[in-house]
Amino acid sequence: MQDFTNENLDLSLLPKYETVALNEVDKNYWKVILLNIVLFMVFLALAAAVLFFLLKALKPEPYLFIGGYVLIGILLVAFYAISVKKRGYAIREKDVIYKSGIISITTSVIPFTRIQHITLNEGVFSRMFQLASLHIYTAGGVSGNIVIPGLPIELAKTIKEELTRQLNNQEANGN
Repeated sequence: MQDFTNENLDLSLLPKYETVALNEVDKNYWKVILLNIVLFMVFLALAAAVLFFLLKALKPEPYLFIGGYVLIGILLVAFYAISVKKRGYAIREKDVIYKSGIISITTSVIPFTRIQHITLNEGVFSRMFQLASLHIYTAGGVSGNIVIPGLPIELAKTIKEELTRQLNNQEANGN
C-alpha cells in the first residue's frame, strides 16, 4: 500500500495571473454596444410614450419622463464605456484568462483540461463590424463558462481552432 501524502504548497511559487498582460476587446465593440443602447432607448421611448398617454388623465409631468429617459441613457453609456475598458483576455499555453466587471471584478482562469466545448456567436450588430463572441463552456457548469465578446471574427476563429486542437490532443492522450 502506498503512503499517502498531501504536502502544503508554497503559495509564493504559484504563477501570478494578475501579472499577465491582457488583450483588450476590439475598439469596434464599443460601436456594437452603442447600437444596442440606441435600440434599447428607442423601445424605452416608445414604452414611455405609451405609458404617458395612458396616464394622461392623471396629468403626468412630461419633464419627469424626459429627465428620467435622458438620465437612463447617460447612465447606460457611462456604465458600458467603463465596462468595455475593464474587459480583457489572454490565451496562454495551458489556460484562458478573462477579466470583466466594474463594481465586482471577475477574473476567470480556465485550464484547457476543463473546457468541454467552444462556440462562436456573431450577432447582427457584431457581424456589421466583423466581430464575434467566443463562448467557452467548462465542466464546472454555468458558473465556470465564459464569453469573450468583441473579438475580430478571424481572431475568434483562430482561437476557437487552437482551443479545439488542444481539446482533441487531450482526448487523444487520454486526459
